Amino acid sequence: MLIKNLLILTIHTLFLLNSSVKAEGNSYISGNNEDKITQRIDSFFTKYPNKKRVFWQPEIKGKSRYVFSIPKGAYLISKKYLDGSDLYYLSEKIDNGLKFESNKSKSIDLFIIENNYKAIFKQSFSSKINAGIFFEKKDNTIGMILDKNFIILKNTLGNFRLEQAKDQYTKFTLSSVKLIKNEKSELYGNISYKLKSNILNVKVGYTWFDIINQFDFTANIYQNDNKVTSEIYSSFGQENMKFKIGLNQIKNNSNMDIFFNLRFENIIGKKDFESKINVSSKNDIITDNNLSLKKYRKQSLDNVWRKNFKF
Repeated sequence: MLIKNLLILTIHTLFLLNSSVKAEGNSYISGNNEDKITQRIDSFFTKYPNKKRVFWQPEIKGKSRYVFSIPKGAYLISKKYLDGSDLYYLSEKIDNGLKFESNKSKSIDLFIIENNYKAIFKQSFSSKINAGIFFEKKDNTIGMILDKNFIILKNTLGNFRLEQAKDQYTKFTLSSVKLIKNEKSELYGNISYKLKSNILNVKVGYTWFDIINQFDFTANIYQNDNKVTSEIYSSFGQENMKFKIGLNQIKNNSNMDIFFNLRFENIIGKKDFESKINVSSKNDIITDNNLSLKKYRKQSLDNVWRKNFKF
């Protein structure tokens, strides 16, 4: 059943894009990376004193989905008492559809394992296209990456990635992820193929969100170099630090490996520049190409509000 759903997502990735309509024209405030949102709302109500509400659509990593419809009366009361907690519940949450926003950000990822590391630098040239270079210490490998994002139907995201290393065959990877109806879990999958190698690698996984507090649980099965194995792990952490621990290479009780991953985010802390350090106990560097829509659920809006809405 999982493989069937993955094939459906793959087909849609190649042919379909999503579109959505903004709310009420000049009542619309988009983004959350420039001034404080409260300052922009103040400016809006000063410019349009007869408006009864303002619409704010936050952005997360170049994508957006939900819009907050913020009533003017409740906003002014919250501003008076410098407390936006009640205003969150008084504001309507409108599903405007997953879509891309203008994005010219840069990122650098560093993957570290025993006796090896890999560094990837990427630049977003539009809301959908990214390009970059990478270097891996093992064999002094250097190469380039080009990828394109797709929005597939509702609450489904896809990505097509090309990776070309020096003196190696080109590798293609197609990834997709879909939020399940109640948005308490998601289904994801990756298919990768290296030209002239006759090797097709496939991964299908399922993640359950917030099983216990902030703990997520993931189970997947994958084929790598003609070997089929599975993996289970739990992940948790704070805003800038994520920890993952689990079992991989599960075939029988006598052949299982315990592994952990530790990821630090926003190390540099500059606007429009993402930075990550990934430390893993695994023997091979496997960059985390799994797509996720966890941050674009209605259940995650309270975190978005607390992070960005401050008087």
